[in-house]
Amino acid sequence: MGIIAIIQEALRIARAHKSLWLFGFLVGVGGGFNFGGGGGDAPTPPAAATPPELGTVVVVALCVIAAIVGLVILKFLSTGALIEGVRRARSKGSMTVREGFREGWAHWGVLLRISLLYALVAAVSFALLSGACALVFRAFGQPALFVAIGFAAIVGVPWLVTLTILQAFAERIAVFENRRAMDAIAKARLFLHGRLQLGLKLVVAAFLAVLFVGAVSLVALAPVGAIVFASAALWGIVGAVALGVLTLLPIAVAAIAIIGVVVSSVWTIGYLTEVER
Repeated sequence: MGIIAIIQEALRIARAHKSLWLFGFLVGVGGGFNFGGGGGDAPTPPAAATPPELGTVVVVALCVIAAIVGLVILKFLSTGALIEGVRRARSKGSMTVREGFREGWAHWGVLLRISLLYALVAAVSFALLSGACALVFRAFGQPALFVAIGFAAIVGVPWLVTLTILQAFAERIAVFENRRAMDAIAKARLFLHGRLQLGLKLVVAAFLAVLFVGAVSLVALAPVGAIVFASAALWGIVGAVALGVLTLLPIAVAAIAIIGVVVSSVWTIGYLTEVER
């Protein structure tokens, strides 16, 4: 299949199988987590008040940890559900939300381990390249540093793209063949041998699909956003914000969900098409 045909099929699946939207949204919002906090100085409380404050901190910390763990599980559960759901959709089947949770629960652990292994490899690779650039800088000065950074980019970018392709294939092998993480990674390496062009084609297809869905979403958001902005003159800021939540938020949520489904569909379609040849 060509890039356009893959994108069209992915969009068709996203449009026809709205039961996958929940999992697409969870994958989309779970693509990155930002955590942080801070506080200012405060008067020192009396000693008697210290234990309750410490207990409150512990409770809040436990709640935050539980929320993070829950989000991570939902992210990888949804990844597995999308992979299986797209496979069924491609064979003219369907999958309910309940079935999606069941399928995702069966595979979230191995998908998490695959992701952690590839994240570790990527981190080690970045550390090695950064260390090499630092050594070149210390030995030869700033002019050589620019050359080292350019060489690191030439080596690092294709390597990271290859890792992304391998991870995507390993995830599908783990779900479809019920393999363990290392087994799925090993088979993904064998599968990619001689198929790097396929992987690059799917990277481009996923990127173009995201651009297309994003552009359509912006077209839909623009007139609604203009109405919300104009409503501020009639109802004030509070009314405009309320109208924006009721109108803009559903469009944004749907866009994130569709992007999640489409990107997963692109990789699953590409993998299954090649396997079935």
